[in-house]
Amino acid sequence: MEKQAEKVFVKVNQRWQRATVTGEKDGKVSVMTNDGQSFKLTRNKKWFEPIESQDQKFAYRDVREQLEGQYISYKKLAPNVRTNLTEGQEYFHESTYISDGELKESAKMIQMVYDRNLGSRMDVQFRRNEMVTLDDAWAYNHSFSADEFERMVDKKEFVLFQGSTNDGEVFQKLAYYEPKVQDIRTKPALSTNTYFYGQKLTAKQADALNRGQELEMVIKSKVHGNKPYMVSWSPRRQTFITKKVDLEKAKKLEVNPGEKKKSRSRGMKV
Repeated sequence: MEKQAEKVFVKVNQRWQRATVTGEKDGKVSVMTNDGQSFKLTRNKKWFEPIESQDQKFAYRDVREQLEGQYISYKKLAPNVRTNLTEGQEYFHESTYISDGELKESAKMIQMVYDRNLGSRMDVQFRRNEMVTLDDAWAYNHSFSADEFERMVDKKEFVLFQGSTNDGEVFQKLAYYEPKVQDIRTKPALSTNTYFYGQKLTAKQADALNRGQELEMVIKSKVHGNKPYMVSWSPRRQTFITKKVDLEKAKKLEVNPGEKKKSRSRGMKV
């Protein structure tokens, strides 16, 4: 089996970037970044970090530096929290501090995100003192309607909306109400540029999943072959949720022992 090239993170021009190791000689590693820059560096430098898992999206040192900018101690965070942050998952951080002789509380939701212009950064959303109101419910130049606000706050639904930049660029986002910060949070929406097990989503699939629908989709595997799965999208966790079609069908056919005979007769009528 052909050995796969080692994937790493390197820090260039104050930005952590993904790179591929192309060679190693005389104690130095040759790498090529995803944007095409090639150079050599020593493996044990603080600007070089191997990627530890397929789920890792950000360097651990990058996370550490970003946390320092938010006055959060990296060392005091549990190892699983550090790992979750490198995978792009959100983390709700609560702390206390002394101000004017009184103990004050600080709470915020943090998450590593990627900005195409700035590179990686830490997104920070502080908890509101009071629950957000309809008048204050807006994001990316979009003011949420009363119906959208009700769906998010009362019905706990995710809302697909169209946002825009001040330059006029238009895009889709997903929004929901987060009780921990008493505010509206937004997440990227799926698009035709989103990959699902090596294949790009169609416009119809992306739209349906963004709207909370569950779809039957085929996952292609060289080992297990092509198998159908029921697929949905978790905006909060930014992950696909897959269930085996056969198991889901079996669950729907399950009935209580006392109702088995009655259920069969209904099936016959249909």
